[in-house]
Amino acid sequence: MSSPYAVQEIFSQTLVIKVVESRIETIQRLRDKYFNVLLRKGNRFTVTKVSSLDKVSLDKALDQLPESRIVPTVMERSGKFSFSKVDKGVVNLFEDSSRLLPLLSSKYPLYGTVTATIITKRLTTIHGFEGEESRTWFQGYFRAKNGDYSGQWAFASSSYDERKVRDTISRAEEYASITGHYDVSDGKYNVVLSPLVMGNLMATVAYSASGYSIMTGNSFLSTRKPGDVVASEKFTLMDNPKGDELNSWEFDDEAVPTRRTTIIDRGVYTSPLLNIEVGKVLDRETTGNAGWVYPRPWTLEVLPGEVSESSLLDGNVILFNNNWYTRFQNRAEGQFSTVGRDAVVVIKEGKPVGVAGRVRIADKLGKIISGIKELSKERYSVAWWDAPLPGVYPFALVEGVNLTRA
Repeated sequence: MSSPYAVQEIFSQTLVIKVVESRIETIQRLRDKYFNVLLRKGNRFTVTKVSSLDKVSLDKALDQLPESRIVPTVMERSGKFSFSKVDKGVVNLFEDSSRLLPLLSSKYPLYGTVTATIITKRLTTIHGFEGEESRTWFQGYFRAKNGDYSGQWAFASSSYDERKVRDTISRAEEYASITGHYDVSDGKYNVVLSPLVMGNLMATVAYSASGYSIMTGNSFLSTRKPGDVVASEKFTLMDNPKGDELNSWEFDDEAVPTRRTTIIDRGVYTSPLLNIEVGKVLDRETTGNAGWVYPRPWTLEVLPGEVSESSLLDGNVILFNNNWYTRFQNRAEGQFSTVGRDAVVVIKEGKPVGVAGRVRIADKLGKIISGIKELSKERYSVAWWDAPLPGVYPFALVEGVNLTRA
């Protein structure tokens, strides 16, 4: 193998505990190791994922590739860097997963998954940078089923936290206890989005803020520029890999130190997410979000509001506790749809009057974030399979959301 431009090694150990009808059904112990390799020759490059570096022999193949206008690069940074934030509680869970058993108490049948991960990332570049960092992740979700009704909640933490497990089960039970069907016709409604729904939708906003999406016209921000008002003044979205959330990292794939980047500040579009080469095209500095070729978010944060979570549910609103099947009809316009699930609760004069069943949000991302009227003071760290990008989110009251029957 010829000298690589950059090699990233990912090694993870994962414990997956699956819960069915309030009992631990299966326990999986997974180990995974792979390499991401970037090879470059002039304006030609290739990026590949392999299980062993012995399988990399692409140097001659580079001559057959077309030249590219955007060519991945890495920071001219040398030396060794090491960082570790490994929680003993997560490590101990690998040795004794039975400690979760007393936590799985619920008045309804409980389904879900708890996952513990120890992950190590290493990056070696042609400039002599050797970086390594290790982290622990603890995350999960639970769905409580009450006959035809259900409720769900999720949690995410960098450390073992039994309180979050209990609170997640309690919240799922709370939503599952709301019963009675209530018909909702097509139209515009004031909607409260839970942190689970915010996690799903805000990830799409953040990926729309990738400089590559903007540059290629595949984003509702492509026609906007920093300084433009694109959202409610109540709304601030940032990428914050310097905190204590899942997917926090000290350096990106180009060996650039990560940093907190405000994407939207009180409604004003502030900065796209950039790596070195896309930053050059857009005449801006990297934000430490490489991604070779495609800059990407690490872990998101929406700043809290000034009102209580309960006060958002006063009056006449529809609470979307959860969502899935988020699909885009037009990414350039931000036109999307997503289906509510697990307690789409219709609230009249501050009291739940029933569950709406399968109702779809069919609207535009820009309109959703512009329609935010209030955000809760309370925030929740969430990450699960339908919102895999970790983040910290409040509840959001959004005015005039277009709903259709799914």
